[in-house]
Amino acid sequence: MKAIDIHGHIASWPTLNDTEEAILTSMENHGIRFTLVSHCDAAEFPSVGDETPRGLDSVAIHEELLAFQRANPSRIGGYFWIRPHDEKVTPKLREYIHEHRDDIYGLKFHPYTAQVKINDPRMDEYYRLAEKEGLPVLVHTAMDIYSSIKYLADVAGRFPKVRFIAAHLELCSNHECAIEVMKEHPNIYCDTAWVDMATAKKVIDEVGEDRIFFGTDNPIDGKGTLANPLYASYFKNEVGLPKKQYEKLMGKNAEAFFHLPR
Repeated sequence: MKAIDIHGHIASWPTLNDTEEAILTSMENHGIRFTLVSHCDAAEFPSVGDETPRGLDSVAIHEELLAFQRANPSRIGGYFWIRPHDEKVTPKLREYIHEHRDDIYGLKFHPYTAQVKINDPRMDEYYRLAEKEGLPVLVHTAMDIYSSIKYLADVAGRFPKVRFIAAHLELCSNHECAIEVMKEHPNIYCDTAWVDMATAKKVIDEVGEDRIFFGTDNPIDGKGTLANPLYASYFKNEVGLPKKQYEKLMGKNAEAFFHLPR
């Protein structure tokens, strides 16, 4: 089966460029039929190299992503990257997201590059917006002072109608805490970006087969991101998941969750 990758990026950073071509080429090379991407240029405090913000607001940056998306409608979808450190939920932002709701697959929040915790009070207006528009929120989770899975647990409890995707299942951890949080909060899902397949199997076994998506961070680690042995294990189903579970992980869960064409 051809996979769906729910976690990709475009950017114009010196250390991360030509990303649109890299995304499309790697999709072809690795049998991925659809990728959901966000635009890293929206990062308020970029964490890689010496990149600096471009001085554009979130709407202007999303327009660039939308152009890529519209040029490849059967292959690319996009998240709207929110910027809680510098921007509030203004009427302009609400109107833009509402008017483009059919083209926006979710909100993307990267607490580390915003220097805003997942459960910071400034985020509540974004979560209320997500609830109103029926948008999921893809949240970077990691072992840092802004991105702890425990902060996401707090938010998921306060906003039970919002569906959250814990990107990376808490990066740089053993993922155990993240799995326990998923058990406690049915509105928290996860992706496999930099998560080994044995851990993905554990999520399926302990949390359920419907709440995990294949995601890669492509091409954050360069044009060869999808050739990484970690992702090769997914393409080969090295842990031997049953056919139904494997197909759900690699695409069918995303089809249902994001209402993607089959």
